[in-house]
Amino acid sequence: MMVDIEQHDEIKRRLRSIGVKFADIAVEVGCTASFVTMVSQGRRSHEEIENTISRHLKQPKSILWPSRHVEEAR
Repeated sequence: MMVDIEQHDEIKRRLRSIGVKFADIAVEVGCTASFVTMVSQGRRSHEEIENTISRHLKQPKSILWPSRHVEEAR
């Protein structure tokens, strides 16, 4: 998987702007905040974490992680 730090930073900034931290996502999903970070960076894939971030940001996964969700973007 390709690591996209700029996209990760943008996701992190946008979540913070609505008062949500990776730790909050981790509690909601039942994993560690570091795992949420890895998913956001593109190091790992986890559908539930991606869906949760997508829901909070009200944006499709194909926009947040275009290289990972190419088929959904079509």
